[in-house]
Amino acid sequence: MKKKILCILSGAALLFTAASCLNLDEIHYSEVSPDTYYDTPQTIYSALSRPFTHWRWFQTMDRFFLQEYTSDEMCAPQRYQHWEDGGQWAEMQHHSWTPDNASIAETWRGIGMGIAMAYAMADDLSRVDYKACGVDPALKEDHVQQLRTLVAYFYLKGLDFFGGMPIYREYTIKEVPRSSAKETFDFIEGRLKEAIPKLEPNKKGQLQDGFIRQGAAAAMLAQLYFNAQAYIGEDHFAECAQICQDIIDKKYGWYELEKSWNGPFDFDNEYSTENIWQAPSENSKYMCSWYFTQSSPYNIAAYLDAPAVSSYNGVCLQPSLRPDGTPYDEWRLGKPFAHFRSDDLRKKPYLYKGGKNYEGMFFMGMLTNPVTGAACTGSYEYSGEVIELRDIIAPFKQVGRRYDTVYDLPSDIYSGEENSGIRVVKYPTPNTKDMAYRWNPDWPVIRLAEIYYMLAECKFRAGDKAGAAQLFNAVRARNFAGADPDPVTAANIDKYRILDEWMLEFVAEGRRRTDLIRWDAFTTESWWDHSPSRSEHLKRFPIPTTAMSSSNMIKQNPGY
Repeated sequence: MKKKILCILSGAALLFTAASCLNLDEIHYSEVSPDTYYDTPQTIYSALSRPFTHWRWFQTMDRFFLQEYTSDEMCAPQRYQHWEDGGQWAEMQHHSWTPDNASIAETWRGIGMGIAMAYAMADDLSRVDYKACGVDPALKEDHVQQLRTLVAYFYLKGLDFFGGMPIYREYTIKEVPRSSAKETFDFIEGRLKEAIPKLEPNKKGQLQDGFIRQGAAAAMLAQLYFNAQAYIGEDHFAECAQICQDIIDKKYGWYELEKSWNGPFDFDNEYSTENIWQAPSENSKYMCSWYFTQSSPYNIAAYLDAPAVSSYNGVCLQPSLRPDGTPYDEWRLGKPFAHFRSDDLRKKPYLYKGGKNYEGMFFMGMLTNPVTGAACTGSYEYSGEVIELRDIIAPFKQVGRRYDTVYDLPSDIYSGEENSGIRVVKYPTPNTKDMAYRWNPDWPVIRLAEIYYMLAECKFRAGDKAGAAQLFNAVRARNFAGADPDPVTAANIDKYRILDEWMLEFVAEGRRRTDLIRWDAFTTESWWDHSPSRSEHLKRFPIPTTAMSSSNMIKQNPGY
């Protein structure tokens, strides 16, 4: 039977719908069948690329929100009339989300679309005569397995966010009910184990283009095992440790840690030796600019000497200090900026020096460029004043108006202003002279540093504290000009030190919630403007209302 093809090529957008209940129904935009449509290398690679374009989109926005703004790491505080957005940022901060939360709904929809696209294209390509199209037939199995691995990736995210998922084993229009978390886990494990030996290993010096190689698939399997206790109540740390060691030993391809902290995020990071899988970004094409736009202060373009840059002044690190400048000491988690040592090479104001050279990982302090003298000034309550970004969230302009002194100021998700919060600048932005490099850093999805840290945590859990410390320190060493002044040791390593190390290395990379859940800290610990709920059901998000209302087969998660 000829199956309708679901893509419109030559730069036009692919139009696809997966019903919000995650069924894989299609909208037919073409009556062309695979045997007549695929006739050139371009048509084959367009079909292969389209699910990856969706995967690239999936790395942004809502998934990041759900991982970071629900944790002790980042937040999007209301800044007077800005960033209130119907209260969804406060819902995330306080763990009071509902099935109507827009980010949850969009994530469920995105998972379904990703699974459907990958299956549809895998089915098509499996029946194409590659030789007749001018493509090496040996690549066919690799392409199909990449797409089947992409299915496993989306199911892995579904398991992490929602628990058990409706399991589709092939492209179909028949709806299926949700499976258990264990069944979903087993499905992902089977898919990855099948695919890994059939994928190409990464070669030394190979450009990372967003496609899946052995190392990426193996890393996904390690992630599955790493969080198995949280997902299904089973301990698979030993299996995770073995895969991580094999990746480090180059069994699945050639990777090495970068020597500098910013190597994985640099303008040319498609050649990074550390990045195992990353989402491509290129200036004026498929740009990963959303995070910079959301987090940077208004008028940051003046500080950067980059007039074309826009900014919405929203996202920041959760604060380490009270409004009076004293540190929070009521809780152990959070306070990310304070956890960076003053001699850490990353804890400097971001400054672009030209020729792709830059220093610092934060917008912090007085935003006056030391080279040009240009300053980032306020637009609202600090209109005309140079912005000084503080590691504090509080309405300082209200002192003498609504509040008598700084000691009376509130500090919560509702009380931010223009200068509230330190901003992370993990992906560099050049000045106008080097505009061609803008948005060229790709978005790393899996880094070798994560493999080191997973193996370190597995060793710790197995009782090898010294081995764990050695792995953490192998990554930490690049963050200091000299010797590491505070290395991890067998004496100081514990749950909180490990959580600190994950936060310091992977801040603003969209993973924090998962780490907190794995350590049973997500619902049991306090942090800034957050009290523990001790409600186990919050470790999984609810199935969105849009999905529940469109299907009789999808059942809601317990507690919602």
